[in-house]
Amino acid sequence: MKLSKNFLTVLSLFTSIAGLVLIYIASLNIEPQKTAISDITSDMEGRRVITTGYLIEKRKHEDGHLFLTISDNKTKMQVPLFSDFMSSLNQIGITTDDFHLNDKISVRGTLENYKGRLQIVPKNLNDVKILGE
Repeated sequence: MKLSKNFLTVLSLFTSIAGLVLIYIASLNIEPQKTAISDITSDMEGRRVITTGYLIEKRKHEDGHLFLTISDNKTKMQVPLFSDFMSSLNQIGITTDDFHLNDKISVRGTLENYKGRLQIVPKNLNDVKILGE
């Protein structure tokens, strides 16, 4: 049986698109590995990480941003919650007043470099969890 060139082209295109869609769906379900704050290095910049630490500093910005600093007693890490993120948190009932010093905080986000310092930038509302004291 001889297959036409057009049929093979369409079949190749279809399987390529199906493969890309499956890879994209799989990538959405990949959970980053939990990493201690003290194990986070600049080599990990751009990667998604999950870490847990205690809130040691909280700073409000006049533009509505909230800057958290968490620590694992060895290393500190900044977690910026930008104004649009804070607005979304406010809509589900979480305000700046819900973040207390010494609270245990779990953060999932992208590791970015800002002015020579690493920070974890959360993107989704469930990326920041207050675990309590």
